[in-house]
Amino acid sequence: MPDTDSQNIETAETSMSQAFAKAGYTFPGIDPYDVDVSEPRHYASPTAAICDHAALYGATPGPDEIDNRFVWDEDEAIAAIEQTVHTLIQSVSPDGTQLADEREPLLWGFANMLHAQAQRIDRTVDRIAVQMRDLERAQDGTEVKAIELERLTDRAHDLGRRRDAFEKMRDFAAEAYRVETGQVWRPRHGSHTSQTRQLTSAAIDARDFRRARKDRETSAHLPDGTLVAITGGKDVADADAVWTTLDRAREKYGDMVLLHGGGPGYEKIAASWADARGVDQVVCRPDWNAHGKAAPFRRNDELLNLLPKGVIAFPGSGITGNLVDKARQLGIPVMTVSG
Repeated sequence: MPDTDSQNIETAETSMSQAFAKAGYTFPGIDPYDVDVSEPRHYASPTAAICDHAALYGATPGPDEIDNRFVWDEDEAIAAIEQTVHTLIQSVSPDGTQLADEREPLLWGFANMLHAQAQRIDRTVDRIAVQMRDLERAQDGTEVKAIELERLTDRAHDLGRRRDAFEKMRDFAAEAYRVETGQVWRPRHGSHTSQTRQLTSAAIDARDFRRARKDRETSAHLPDGTLVAITGGKDVADADAVWTTLDRAREKYGDMVLLHGGGPGYEKIAASWADARGVDQVVCRPDWNAHGKAAPFRRNDELLNLLPKGVIAFPGSGITGNLVDKARQLGIPVMTVSG
């Protein structure tokens, strides 16, 4: 006669296996719906299978534990990004369909998604940095606070490596965007920097640049070099003149950093020149939400507050003229170009 306790254990294990199967989990050697109890079972329990999985791939650490898992598999991740870009181009928006007209915003949005993830992680690192600073001040020699500070430090380092991973993936997607569309990928707002220094140049938001002036440690937001500003209107008469003029400026200032307002026309051509030449950029965009119609003029003030070595002025509107007049009032040399 079968032992009742053994049957109860067998029934419990079978029920657990079936529950795991319904949830989508499978375990080697387990047939959750085989209820024949005449033959003794010889397989690992669900708990043992989970432990084996953790031994192979690493268990997810708790909030107070150090994470010893690898950050990422770079080759696999980049290959997946490449395949996704290929799918967006060849399958989602192929030539000959109306969706081909949506290819540019699709690729832009894909790169921006990776950028947003990197920015989100970076904001988390900033919050942890504040907590670390407070803990450093509160150190009293006790082991508890020392361990907490060590945990936060490890967490900040791990998140920094995650951010770098997403930046590398974003940079790859941004390069694919440039190859496909012929345009340089830019985020709608804020900075386009790479902590990993993979970009040929960096477009730095002016507010980040000023903040970095005060904190030399934020090297990703502080391109070293001589600031040279460029301004001009939307209508471009001679695009080659922009490249020629900027090449001459760079011959004079080998460490040149291009400063501009991020606008269309001359400034967009100048941004393309900087990307092609590997020249860092500081972009000072008008804040329409804060200043309304006065935003371009306030932007001119902020741009000149960075004290560029000189201003290259192409034909433009009254906004361009305003920047030129203010630069001369500040004693900043202005070179006007008629092209």
